[in-house]
Amino acid sequence: MTTIEATPVERFVANSRHHGEVWGLQCKTGWVICDSSIYEDTDVMPFWSSREAAAIHCVDEWEDFAPMAITIPEFVDEWLVDLAKDAVMLGPDWGADLCGEEVEAAEMVARYLQVSLPN
Repeated sequence: MTTIEATPVERFVANSRHHGEVWGLQCKTGWVICDSSIYEDTDVMPFWSSREAAAIHCVDEWEDFAPMAITIPEFVDEWLVDLAKDAVMLGPDWGADLCGEEVEAAEMVARYLQVSLPN
């Protein structure tokens, strides 16, 4: 029997679906947005599937930011639509080194709307 391990993006979607929310970092002036390390002239907005994972980034230049929850329906129906229009990538569950996958918003919509069909 072969076990297929979930990708980081699949784990992010599963965990955030389970908890019903994703987490971003926000302060008085807005939300955290980073430059892409893969694509030139592209922004990436990191999101985390838990408050704890988001909170570890509230240090140094982001010490004024705090984790802010976004419900899954709002994330899928509003945030991902707007991020896709603005061509902003997503950084799901980036680690302490702020590295990880960069995913298009449209791909994330598809992953959240994906329905498992009975066998």
